[in-house]
Amino acid sequence: MAKTQYTRQELFILRNHIPVDGLIEKLNIPSKTTEGCFRFCCPICREFDTGVNPKTNLARCFRCEKNYNTIDLVMLVKQSDFIHSVKFLQTIYEQKNNPAPSSPSTGKSIASQPVSIDNILKTMKPALISRIKAPPENEQSKPTVEMLNARVCQLEHQVCLLTEKIKSLN
Repeated sequence: MAKTQYTRQELFILRNHIPVDGLIEKLNIPSKTTEGCFRFCCPICREFDTGVNPKTNLARCFRCEKNYNTIDLVMLVKQSDFIHSVKFLQTIYEQKNNPAPSSPSTGKSIASQPVSIDNILKTMKPALISRIKAPPENEQSKPTVEMLNARVCQLEHQVCLLTEKIKSLN
């Protein structure tokens, strides 16, 4: 049977030990940093007249004059009840405090993480890069590592922009 009661301490931990700005990003709430301040799109009025207070771990919409703790945000954004919201936050808290095991040789997490194509290209040998199709008649048109890296960076930036646009539509 699912747990339906939580102690004050359990709820305190979920409200105060999961950074609200990180939760906002995890919930895919549109956000940005303006003039050094983290802002997010209020789930109620859809305005960016917002802020977070790391000392209290609360998010606030100044237009709605509403404060949000982590549980409030999950309930509102995921349109879930209190119990499901707490379970969601418990999962986040457990992941944060029990990270994936790391590789002994690199010390990096074994869990699959995205790797920049730019970083992959930098590790490739020039002979492999020269195999990338280029018009053979003109020696100047053969791609160089720098040219490929620059193009990959441009493409990755465009993918990031598209991802943000898709997230804002949800």
